[in-house]
Amino acid sequence: MTPAQARQLVAMQIAFNQVIDADYPEAPKVKRDDVKAILVELGEYFEHTAYKWWKKQTADWAQANMELIDILHFAISDAVEHACRKGKSTEAALEYVAQLMLKSFANNAGVQDGKELVAALAADGSRDYPLVCGEQFFDKLLTMLVNAYGDADTVYLTYIGKNALNNLRQQRGYKQGTYVKMWNGEEDNEVMMRLLGEHQQSIIAAEQPLLQAQTLLLDHYDKAVVQS
Repeated sequence: MTPAQARQLVAMQIAFNQVIDADYPEAPKVKRDDVKAILVELGEYFEHTAYKWWKKQTADWAQANMELIDILHFAISDAVEHACRKGKSTEAALEYVAQLMLKSFANNAGVQDGKELVAALAADGSRDYPLVCGEQFFDKLLTMLVNAYGDADTVYLTYIGKNALNNLRQQRGYKQGTYVKMWNGEEDNEVMMRLLGEHQQSIIAAEQPLLQAQTLLLDHYDKAVVQS
């Protein structure tokens, strides 16, 4: 992942959050709790890993890994907002989090279990903010993501795809309950990953990769799902 791509990911998340709250992140009007959202997503991650030793289960690592991408969305959001609370401008917070991600990708910290993410939240925290997405949390999370997807470039592409899918869901009635999550028998996440793989080069090479991915998914949804 290049520095420009890292900045692009943070900028995407800020823009997505500003759809909900135009004053995010310097003077947010909507009360966010990204850490709570991370803990919920982490619970969903464990559900997919077949953690229940007392019953027969089969792990679904593709879905578990997608939960880590969701956690990254909330982690970037928390880190940006926390940086602004400490006096950084939006632009400075964006650069800070982008550099934090690049450093964490390079560190390749060891991770034995997803529970270490909870310990990292606490380690990065303070008396005023007990759980924070800081250096230790990003070290652990990005190591898990590279282990899951193979390299930082694939994490970058998958993040773009999930951001585009989240946008599609909102545009096609996710909040209103009219969105169709099963696309001809497959969950939208699964189809999204396949389409990303088929169009990887064109998305990465695009001047606006997110817009390229959004157009790809919207076109597929409207033709293959809505009209089917």
